[in-house]
Amino acid sequence: MAHPTEQKTFDVIVAGAGPGGTSVATFLARRGVSTLVLDRAGFPRDKVCGDGLTPQAIYWLDRLGCADEVLAETKACIKDCDLYMDGRRLLTGGFAKNTPYPDFAILLDRRRFDHILLRNAIDAGAQFEGGRTVRGVEHGRDAAHVIADADGRRVEYRGRIVIGADGVSSAVSRHIGNTLKDGVMAVSLRTYYERVEHDGSQIKVYFDHGFFPGYGWLFVDDSGFANVGLGYAYDKSFPLMPNLREMFLAFIERDLGGMLRNAEQCGRISGGAAAFYRPNAIVGDRVMLVGDAANQADPLNGGGIHKAMEGASLAADAAFHALSVGDFSEQTLGLYEQLWQESFETDWRTAEFFLAVAKNPALRDVCLFLLTQIGRLTSEDQRFQEFASGVFSGTIAQSACLSPLALYKAFPKNPDTWLALVQQDDSGVAAGSARLIGGAAGSLTRAATRIVRDPLRNLDWGLDVAVKAVQLAQLGVEGPAHGPVGERRVPAWAPANGKA
Repeated sequence: MAHPTEQKTFDVIVAGAGPGGTSVATFLARRGVSTLVLDRAGFPRDKVCGDGLTPQAIYWLDRLGCADEVLAETKACIKDCDLYMDGRRLLTGGFAKNTPYPDFAILLDRRRFDHILLRNAIDAGAQFEGGRTVRGVEHGRDAAHVIADADGRRVEYRGRIVIGADGVSSAVSRHIGNTLKDGVMAVSLRTYYERVEHDGSQIKVYFDHGFFPGYGWLFVDDSGFANVGLGYAYDKSFPLMPNLREMFLAFIERDLGGMLRNAEQCGRISGGAAAFYRPNAIVGDRVMLVGDAANQADPLNGGGIHKAMEGASLAADAAFHALSVGDFSEQTLGLYEQLWQESFETDWRTAEFFLAVAKNPALRDVCLFLLTQIGRLTSEDQRFQEFASGVFSGTIAQSACLSPLALYKAFPKNPDTWLALVQQDDSGVAAGSARLIGGAAGSLTRAATRIVRDPLRNLDWGLDVAVKAVQLAQLGVEGPAHGPVGERRVPAWAPANGKA
């Protein structure tokens, strides 16, 4: 006999109970929309992630109504981040102030975090069934039919709208014609340590010639429990390094040996993936995609949780509109894509452009040289530090770094700051300037030599970068209209005070 949920026609069926899926379920269920969430796992369950919750994520948790529960579980409230370059600490920077977001981040493992979000959705009125692996979607006359596997048994659910939040390998995404894993990807490795030597909770990010474009991290809470990981970006032209696991182990030994010398690894090394390219479609008849299923993670910093929440809020608005007018066509659900483009597309495309440039190994020295100089400037100027860290984290509009007006306002005005950039020791301004110019010339020369050695592949890369630059120019880069330089503007329709 079929389970009652298999006989019922839901307004919305959500495939996937990660942050995007449970957020959209909460926003919809609060509006009285009958919502079913399906996931292949029972909860609580683990998920490979850095476990860091950005200021944007905390903002959306407040709107979802479960920020207090999440904050009660965390043992880490972090207001700054240490950035290392080739093993040497470059700077300590804080989160930007005077933005719509809080100026701190927290740490909480995904096992507990995702379970809180799921319970929150259920409390709002959504239903949940675990152990259901979604295999596909079929269209009926009055509903979409979600086909799932339940311990080898085929089960079928009916929904007026299906929202795919089923990750980078999304079956729902394939249903609307997307080819998966066909662009820039990132793979990450992660493990846990306990009894880490630390001085309070910390976020440490490591850039290194050995694993750029990518970065390593150590996130540790007040109890000495740490998430340690490494992520690396690649595509068909510049494939994944074959020894990533060995690189990860070398990173742990070389860069983290001091902090971990008395620590104990308490979890195996696990891997995860994310995609950083625009899929062909994020909507279709009766279908929408959110989060990793829509490749919405931030290409600049890899953050996916808050981007999934942002997408969820927009998808909920579009779904509610479609239910209100009784039209579930791709055209009507296209409101979701329109809202995304108005709010986040320019920033996402800006981050995509920078990743497109940085993914070329020939430019590794140039990129790290520029990052080093930016880091040195931020250590001398608090306003510029907040701008740079805000752009990287996304609390400040990332497109602001392409706006001449925003850059003019953000860059240091004090001549002493620029003198400090060249005078790193007692050798004087002239010697420091010569070293800076020599470093820039050397990195550019090495880049040119490497590009010439492989002209065809670099020609393809150059065309890809040019296309992305044109796409970005067509969107238009705007300076900040209000508030601090580059402040990200939260859409006026965004839910407030926990209400969808």
